[in-house]
Amino acid sequence: MQQFARVLTGQGAVPVILKGNVHLDLRPIVSDITPDTIAGGALTEVDTSRLVPVNGDFTYLAPINGVRQIAATGFNYKKHIEEFKMKPPTEPEVFLKAISSLTGPLDPIFRGPNQGVKLDWEAELAIVVGREARDITAAEADDYIFGYVCINDISDRTTQVDAEGQQHLVRAKSRPSYSPIGPYLTTGIDGMKLDVWSRLNGEYEQRGNTSDMLFSVHEMLAYFSSHMALLPGDILATGTPPGVGFGKNRYMAVGDVLECGITDLGAQRHEIRR
Repeated sequence: MQQFARVLTGQGAVPVILKGNVHLDLRPIVSDITPDTIAGGALTEVDTSRLVPVNGDFTYLAPINGVRQIAATGFNYKKHIEEFKMKPPTEPEVFLKAISSLTGPLDPIFRGPNQGVKLDWEAELAIVVGREARDITAAEADDYIFGYVCINDISDRTTQVDAEGQQHLVRAKSRPSYSPIGPYLTTGIDGMKLDVWSRLNGEYEQRGNTSDMLFSVHEMLAYFSSHMALLPGDILATGTPPGVGFGKNRYMAVGDVLECGITDLGAQRHEIRR
């Protein structure tokens, strides 16, 4: 397992690799963590023997700079499907989120100016694509997965469904700050054995495990690659476990604190602002 991150220091953005709790400066190897450095192989097996720790204070940034696509799906956890008393889908749902919605793991989430916003949380495992994938099979998918990040698929449920009951996922999930990722980009782990959780104001809302997925990470990557070209550094969010606000008719307000995390991927913390 390797855990990568990007941190903001007095020198600017610094790519790091974690060794225990120590953050080692990756700049002797790569200038940043980007789609190009992911595809180029420099981060595949990093020799940390000549790297030095990052000194001084820092804060976490999004762990990938220059993401080109955020793809996502919904209703991919069996218990989440049961929660809404739905019939399990026969194939994954496919939608995209605006790149401008991407933000870091400790940044504020901005609710938006509309009075009727129903702001909801969705802690999710996201695949980070390692090389261009087109029409691959699930059996091949592992060769195209670089690693994983935690993403919170923030949603405004008011704009998600119109007066006629039609879903509008892109507009409901694409405002600035609605896609926080990080803090860690982790490689060499089994994506199907990870705990996923979220808390609102210190109280757990979601507690699940990726083993409950209807479609595995490999099936998901293969399916998406049959409908679009997936590029190095792209993020593919794989759905959320039960416990979202929509099912409880409870949403986030200005001043609330939202946290989420996944095994080996670290934890996020966000203050909700207007």
